[in-house]
Amino acid sequence: MWPNFSKDPFNFLLVLICFLGGTVFSIAQQGDIGGERASIRNQIGLRHDNDFILLTDRYYTAGLFLTYRHRLEKGLFNSENEQLTFSLGQEIITPSYLITEDVQLLDRAYVGFSALRSGWSRVGRNSLIEANFLLGLAGRASGAGSLQRWYHHSVMKTETPTWVGEMENSVHYNLYTRYLYEWQLVPNPFSIHIATQSQFAFGTRDIYVYPELVAYFGRRNPLSGSIAHNQIGSTDSEIFFALRGGYRLVGHNGLLEGNALGDDSVLLVASKTTVVYAGFDFQWRYGRNDYWVGVRYNAPEFEGARSHQYVILSYTRGF
Repeated sequence: MWPNFSKDPFNFLLVLICFLGGTVFSIAQQGDIGGERASIRNQIGLRHDNDFILLTDRYYTAGLFLTYRHRLEKGLFNSENEQLTFSLGQEIITPSYLITEDVQLLDRAYVGFSALRSGWSRVGRNSLIEANFLLGLAGRASGAGSLQRWYHHSVMKTETPTWVGEMENSVHYNLYTRYLYEWQLVPNPFSIHIATQSQFAFGTRDIYVYPELVAYFGRRNPLSGSIAHNQIGSTDSEIFFALRGGYRLVGHNGLLEGNALGDDSVLLVASKTTVVYAGFDFQWRYGRNDYWVGVRYNAPEFEGARSHQYVILSYTRGF
């Protein structure tokens, strides 16, 4: 009998790590993993998050993001290692029980979120600093509820989520900052890098502090040109996997508790003040093409919730 990955995501993660880890080691040892060598300054990519692959359909159930990155010739600090990022995305968040018209049976509110995010980053020899500003719209006006209802009805041919008690329309703005420092412990062809990063968010959607530790295994480019940190200057090939874990101290979660400046939604739920996160990534840069498959896990975000996991699929193209 196959293991039930929806109840035990660690079985799935272990199988994935063993399979991809062996693949990375084998290819990296060959020394030449193909791909053209050039310098690029622009990149466009599409990312899709979904928990259905892991046989669940609750909480953060789907996300779609279109992203453009541009590497500056001379940045704010007269540096060649600075980038601008612009991203348009939509997120769908649902309760665990989808087929009911009774709001009292829901463990959290339905909420869709559409947003434009703009960002700047600068890379040093072993460090990265990044700042992002988000302007978004939560509620029915985001269009996420209509999209999910159409998808379940027309594509999946299953019962359609009711979206009863959906959060009220609300405009959100948020600042996100990140500082990362990285050490290389073992050189290529099968390198080992360890990175620590601290993230801080403040605004109407998110308020939190989030320290995280990440370990990378495989053929990696330097920090300033690696897909590991969304840097686009190099097309030198790299292939590696990563393990990550973090501990988020939450001050406010607007997709559970509503807009931090006030919200009249019928169902608002208090967030837990601490949430554990973990993840696995497999990333491959081949010439101008970047591929990314990831798994994310988080502990329960509110009282009575269950843990959750979802898959990330992403492709980007440099030009």
